[in-house]
Order: sequence, then C-alpha cells, then structure tokens
Amino acid sequence: MSTHCHCPQCGHGNVVKNGFVKGKQRFKCKSCQYQFTNLSKERGKPLWMKLEAVLLYMSGMSMNATAKLLGVSTQSVLNWIRDFGEANYEKPAPDSAIVVELDELWHFLQAKKTSYGSGKHMTVLLGDSLTGNWEIVIVKP
Repeated sequence: MSTHCHCPQCGHGNVVKNGFVKGKQRFKCKSCQYQFTNLSKERGKPLWMKLEAVLLYMSGMSMNATAKLLGVSTQSVLNWIRDFGEANYEKPAPDSAIVVELDELWHFLQAKKTSYGSGKHMTVLLGDSLTGNWEIVIVKP
C-alpha cells in the first residue's frame, strides 16, 4: 500500500503507512527502512508574523508587548529581531565609532573618582539619519 509521499532520507517513492506517533501518521520507506511522519507542513511561524514582530519592535513596542500581541514567546521575538538584523545590516567597523562626552563636568574636572552615573564614557553611533535613531554604548572600564 504505497502513498504519494517520498522518503526524506533517500527520496524513494515506495513508502507505506506504519502506525501513528503522537496522533500523526507514521510512514516507512521500503527502500531504506527509514521511519518518518509526513513532513509536508512547514514548521515555525509564517514569515509575515516574523516581519510584523520586527516592525512593531522597530516602531517602539517592547519585545514583551510584541510577543503577547502575536501570541508567541519573548525569546521568539528576540530571535526574529536578531535574525533580521544579521541578515540586513552590517556590523559597524570599530574605527567608525564617534566618541562623544555627554557630561560637561567631565571636561572641567578632567577626571572623576566614580565610574558610575554621569561619569561614564559613552559611545554614540549614528543609526539611521532619516529617523534620527542613535545607538548609545557604555563601555565598562
């Protein structure tokens, strides 16, 4: 009793039904004896949902709120944002960063005894000049 699916291991079309696993039909390849469930459905969330999560986050919504709105975990939203960033943006070169001192007292005192509060050095990177987005990085001593 052959079915219309093909073996994901060897690609052979001679497969038979072989019971159920967790409520899903299991198949067995007559050629290589590989057992599998029907893999015709793609796993994961649809692309539109991932892009919507990225757009909501870039619009200012928190990851937690985005995850709750879409009915997924916050970790999933974080993974989608990271994947989108790695696929679409280049990491800036280390020498392209502009160091800006935001504390005017630092200029007058030349040094501070504390390494917290407004005494920290911050690196500000220009993100998108059209939207005015900036990235601020605080370097640990």
